[in-house]
Amino acid sequence: MENGDGGEVKSALAIFVKDLGIVHDEAKLLRSPVPLAGAALQQFISGEALGHGRRDDSNVVKVYEAVSGAPVAKRSPVGTVPGRKYGSEVGDWWVLEHTGKEEQIVEVGDEPRHHLVLQNEFVRVLRVQFAPDDTTLAHRHAEDSLYFFLVEKGLSVINHVQGSQPKCDCMDFGEVRFAPHGTDKALVHKITNKTTRTDMFCVDAELLTRPPVSSPLPLVAACHALVKTREKCRVYKFSLGPGAAAEISYPFYYLVVTLKGGTVKTSLKGNAMSWVETSTLGDVRWKEPCTDIVQTNTGLEVYEAYIVEWR
Repeated sequence: MENGDGGEVKSALAIFVKDLGIVHDEAKLLRSPVPLAGAALQQFISGEALGHGRRDDSNVVKVYEAVSGAPVAKRSPVGTVPGRKYGSEVGDWWVLEHTGKEEQIVEVGDEPRHHLVLQNEFVRVLRVQFAPDDTTLAHRHAEDSLYFFLVEKGLSVINHVQGSQPKCDCMDFGEVRFAPHGTDKALVHKITNKTTRTDMFCVDAELLTRPPVSSPLPLVAACHALVKTREKCRVYKFSLGPGAAAEISYPFYYLVVTLKGGTVKTSLKGNAMSWVETSTLGDVRWKEPCTDIVQTNTGLEVYEAYIVEWR
């Protein structure tokens, strides 16, 4: 069976025609007046005549719409307050689909659980971290973004996107997702952390502008594996074992997101100059193009990071 608005059919309209018909016939035998049941029967018969017999019984409202010409479905949103602007822009109000409550939309950088850690003309990076069962404010993403999920045993959330009912979602440790909020459609949503006894931890990297220098071809280098390609970026996983070294050239601007922290010594090939950087899970660094560098893992554990090429 089908519903007129595509929703689930709970009880077909034709069943009311049958059941009210039985009520009407039994009332005649008992010589008992049932004026309300008789009037209702006529409306359901009219609904069946309009072609709604196999649809949900709520479609009886279409009889009244056909007679009066008043579209009942186009009523004002429930719970709206005069003077408020409802929509999907920053500052607009959102009537939450599952509760009917209203919440004002903020820009993602103003949401208190999203913490700014790096920004320049090419990228803005937000560190997202909050406790179990906590929920963000309604916020809007308007830039193409990469999300790096960094909860070691996996993450479980309830994602409530404007215009939809809340839905469960799960992310593995190290999972990377790309979302075209800028080139496609801005995202307005709320997130609830449902991970047991573990903080939500995610790095949100917004791709703001294209760099002046980029590479036409993907990087081919030792210890690097290409894991994601999009029009504006490529993402590589860089893994370096304890004591291991790799000679690398990065002919592009790039973001480093630490997956497994450690201490890495960087030196210029054929040059005595070197420097040491220590990082932990979720640390980020912005780097300019470089050639002929040697990176050595001076720690006792495997060092891993995502190298995000800006294109």
